Amino acid sequence: MLASVILLGQVALLPSPVVRGHSHNDYWRKRPLEEALEAGMCSFEADVFLIDGKLKVGHDLAEASAGKTLEELYLDPLARRELVDGRLGEGWPEVILLVDVKADGEKVFPVLEKLVRERSRVFSTDKEVRAVRVVVSGDRPVDLILGSHEGWLALDGRRSDLGKKIPVRRMPMVSESWSYVGWNKNVDLPEENLIRALNFTKYAFAEGKKSRFWGVPDRPDYWGLMKRLAVEWINTDRPGELREWMIEK
Repeated sequence: MLASVILLGQVALLPSPVVRGHSHNDYWRKRPLEEALEAGMCSFEADVFLIDGKLKVGHDLAEASAGKTLEELYLDPLARRELVDGRLGEGWPEVILLVDVKADGEKVFPVLEKLVRERSRVFSTDKEVRAVRVVVSGDRPVDLILGSHEGWLALDGRRSDLGKKIPVRRMPMVSESWSYVGWNKNVDLPEENLIRALNFTKYAFAEGKKSRFWGVPDRPDYWGLMKRLAVEWINTDRPGELREWMIEK
């Protein structure tokens, strides 16, 4: 049975972390962020649009316009948490808040950077490892992120970014569409597809960066395939089920 967050005084006691769990489109949960933390997910994703100066969360513009802000759903709840030895929970690593920018990345950058800087107690920089690292995906303002002196925001790399000697703290993860591998049937990948997947994870690992595929079938046999491929972040829309599966395995 899924362990829930227990509040003792001001300290939230979380279950043991599922260090490879990535809660994809986390904002679609009934309780965004909280369900991911209760499942031990160490990475969670929110899509954002810049609307009237605010970062609104949603998969498309209509949904975001009617939705809540990134501050309401993620930044403020994280900033309010009592930390355990500087982390969200006992034994937890630095976790990832993956902000998938759907449009206007260069305009989003200063807004997001300011919001993160204002909550510096909990959010990491290049030089200071704290509880949460904010990583920017989607319409990535690459030059702004890499050129930032303070390093409040990190980059979700792509396959084409490997080999460019980007520091790990500035690009801690590398993501690629599963369509690059080109196989959506059973988990017995043909050799050509297997080599393609393994090369991606191998080159990311060689640079100390965590690998992730998006668009992977979200079911146990493919979770197992991700483990065998040494994929660091297992993408899921079912964080509770992934936790139970990881515990059993």
